Amino acid sequence: MRMKVLFVYPGYIVREVPLNLLYVSACARARGHECRLFHFSEFRVPEWFRSTGDRIAERFGTILDEYRPDVVGFSVMVQDYQVTKRLTSLAKKRGATVIWGGIEAILEPLRCLSEPDVDFVCTGEGEAVFPEFLAFLQNGRTGSPPRGIWYRDEAGKPIDNGRPDLIADLDALPFPDRELLPARYYRAELTGANVMTARGCPFPCTFCQNQRLMDIFRGHGSFVRYRSLESVLQEMEWLVKTYDSPCFYMSDEIFTLNRARVLEFCRVYPSRIGRPFLVQTRVDRMDEELAEAVSRAGCVLVNLAIESGNDEIRCQVLGKGTSREQIEKAFRVVHEHGMMSSSFNMIGVPGETLASIWDTIEVNRKLKPDRILCSIFMPLPGTELGESCRAKGMTRGNVYETTNYYSQVTVDLPGIRPRTLIGYQGFFDWFVLLPRWLHPAVHALRILYQLAVPPDLPRHTPLRKAREIVVEFVYQSKRFLPGKRLKVKTR
Repeated sequence: MRMKVLFVYPGYIVREVPLNLLYVSACARARGHECRLFHFSEFRVPEWFRSTGDRIAERFGTILDEYRPDVVGFSVMVQDYQVTKRLTSLAKKRGATVIWGGIEAILEPLRCLSEPDVDFVCTGEGEAVFPEFLAFLQNGRTGSPPRGIWYRDEAGKPIDNGRPDLIADLDALPFPDRELLPARYYRAELTGANVMTARGCPFPCTFCQNQRLMDIFRGHGSFVRYRSLESVLQEMEWLVKTYDSPCFYMSDEIFTLNRARVLEFCRVYPSRIGRPFLVQTRVDRMDEELAEAVSRAGCVLVNLAIESGNDEIRCQVLGKGTSREQIEKAFRVVHEHGMMSSSFNMIGVPGETLASIWDTIEVNRKLKPDRILCSIFMPLPGTELGESCRAKGMTRGNVYETTNYYSQVTVDLPGIRPRTLIGYQGFFDWFVLLPRWLHPAVHALRILYQLAVPPDLPRHTPLRKAREIVVEFVYQSKRFLPGKRLKVKTR
């Protein structure tokens, strides 16, 4: 019989759609199953006297009653762990089989399986495993689930069912199931439609989960894999024809990792697609030749990670291995070839001081990126730096109870109060973009802001809503700062 599946993406979709779930859905549909997607985007605007979690749970319960899914599959992330648990309980109460997947399920399967309402955990790429899992359910759960699906036996003991192999031939996958979302998500502001052309990042940064993933899947296939350019271009042509996507964002972690492949893409893209696109890459994977090639092909924005402007923190603590010279060169060649730039920054890293935060601010002032993003370090499970913080007793509270890494602090640092980190994160762009003579005024606003925004979420809904509104107001105020307005010309 056909199974009814409800996928849950426990987050907001602003620009990039969750391609992982769309790929898994496409593979399930190919076997004749019915799929839907639930996400939190409609709940972005807060209400004063109703918590966002209550609103989400109420809507989710209604969907469960109307759709009556056989299986509910969650993509699990640390930041949304608590709301995922709450929705999982609602699904179980209505008799659905619950399976958790995603990055947290891969990294911490035993923790996920310890949740009483979780029936199964997918510990690898779901496209190959999930359809076989549905077949297992269709057959009355006879025998064992497919490899990579962990479960509990009749006595409640967790069963390690191995890891699935990584998908070697990405071209064999169907295109993502774009029908799960309205057409507007493929005409998103700035990014248009996002497309995956490769999987895997080979760099072992200490704050990132890639090193743990590489360890887990060693012996299960190549970690870095590429789609053929023909497959990528065919998907883009389909998106243009079906949704008139005005531009494309390459969701690859490092788009320019394979130089020969990028240069070939840049040669054929203008004649086949000819629409603007945006990419993300490392500063040491962007040089004069690559900048010229992607610019000629139609690239309009390059996302580049600085992380920290302090050399010791960036190289020794974060393990980026990128020099100040490489950072400056990457931004320079991007700007010289007429492209916009976006800088990724992180503060609150172990070893951080006020001086090193200002190092990061000063680097951004010098580079003049068109878009600036600043987060607060979070000690993610499965990362070298995160585990080190836990071992040293530096963590604040339970990381699984956090909701984001922009306005919450999860690590205690000697010499920097959590509220100070909140303040510098909130006004990071202001310090970068405004002239120095205005900095005393910015400091005054920063102090007021950090007094109004506690580093931990209040328990009472009105206080939490007040906090959310203040944070959102400061975030939206950035649009009035001087500098270029980030906009992609699509025609």
